[in-house]
Amino acid sequence: MSWRDITLGEVITLQRGHDLPEQQRRPGTIPVLGSAGINGYHDSAKTGGPGVVIGRSGASFGKAHYTSRAYWPHNTVLYVKDFKDNHPRFVYYLLDSIDFASFNSGSAQPSLNRNYLYGLRIRFPSLPVQAKIAAILSAYDDLIENNLRRIKILEKMAQNLYREWFVKFRFPGHQHARFTDSPLGLIPEGWEVAALGDIVNLCRKSVQPQNFPNELFEHFSFPAFDSGKLPAVEKGQTIRSGKYEVPIDCVLVPKLNPHIPRVWLPRPSNDLRSIASTEYLILEPKKYSTAFYYGLFNNPEMVEKLAGRADGTSTSHKRLKPGDFLAQPTVAPPDSIAEAFDSLATPASDLVISLIRKNTTLRRTRDLLLPRLISGEVDVSELEITIPEEIT
Repeated sequence: MSWRDITLGEVITLQRGHDLPEQQRRPGTIPVLGSAGINGYHDSAKTGGPGVVIGRSGASFGKAHYTSRAYWPHNTVLYVKDFKDNHPRFVYYLLDSIDFASFNSGSAQPSLNRNYLYGLRIRFPSLPVQAKIAAILSAYDDLIENNLRRIKILEKMAQNLYREWFVKFRFPGHQHARFTDSPLGLIPEGWEVAALGDIVNLCRKSVQPQNFPNELFEHFSFPAFDSGKLPAVEKGQTIRSGKYEVPIDCVLVPKLNPHIPRVWLPRPSNDLRSIASTEYLILEPKKYSTAFYYGLFNNPEMVEKLAGRADGTSTSHKRLKPGDFLAQPTVAPPDSIAEAFDSLATPASDLVISLIRKNTTLRRTRDLLLPRLISGEVDVSELEITIPEEIT
C-alpha cells in the first residue's frame, strides 16, 4: 500500500530544544534554529542534519523549519529527534501542512506539548512516494531560496551605493563640492537638512480584515518579513486585529523595535488587497523615489537615530511614536543628485520587487499544492520524477 492511516507518533519522535543564551554563544557557522527560523550561529551543534523543528511558543507557534546541516535546536522549538527511517524533508512538509493551533497547551502564551501531538491521525505514504512529494515541493522552495540570494546581493549593492553618495558624500562631482556647517555636521553646499515629515507622507488608512471573513488578504507583518520577506496570504477571519492598507508606491519602516532592520519595499498584489501590521509606519514618497528611502531607512546611522527615539517599558519592546519619527532630521540632497542616484538604484530596486513578486507567486502555488500532495489527493505514485541527490 502506498498510503496508510497511522499516528504522528509512529512517524517521528520529538524533543524539546536546548537553551542557548546570547552571552553563551561563541562565533561559529552552526545555525541556531528558533521558532522563527535561524536566529543566530554557534560553534557547536546539538544534533546532526538534516533537521526539522516546530516553533513551540511565541509568534511563530507551530511554524515548521528545515535544515540540511548540523544545527542547534533552540528551546523555543520542538525538534525531530528520530525520523524512524522516514524521509526528513517529507516530514518537514507534513508538519508544515498541519494547523497546530488546536494543540495549544498554554494559556495566554501559545505552547506546544509533544505528547499532545503523537496521537494525531494522519495518512502517510510509502518512502518512494515521500521522496517524490519532497522533490516536487523542494523545487519551489529552492527557486524561492535562489531568488532570496539574488535579492540580498542587489540590496547590498544598492545600500553600498547609498552610503557612498549620501553618507560619505562621494557622489559624482564631489571632488569639486564645497561643504558647509549644518545641524547634522558638514554637508555639501546646495544640500539641506529636512525633517522626515517634509519628505514622506505617513499613511494610516485602516481596515478591519475580520469584517471580510472570506476575503484573501496579502498580509505584510513582522513574522512574514522574518520568514523571507514574503507577505502571508490569509483569510480575513484569521486576522484578529486592525491593519493598515498598503498603497502602490511605499516603504514600510518598523515602529516596534526599530533597531531591528525590517524595512520593506512592498509591491501590492494586483488581485488581492494588501494590508500591513500597525507596527509598521507606511510611508509614501513626497520628494524622492522609494529606492532612495529604502537606502535611507536601512542606513545604520538612521536606524540608530530612530532606535534612540523609541521608548518602552523593556529593552525588547521599544516603540517609535509617529510624531517623533516625522521630526527626525536627515540630509536632503538636491533633485539632480537624487535623480542621478535613482537612475542607478531604481532598476535594482525594481528587480528586487519583481523577484519578491515571483517568490510570492511561487509560495502561493507551493502552499496550494502542499495539502493536496500531503493528503494524497494528488497522486504522484505513478509519476516519473527525477529525485535530486540531496532529496534521496
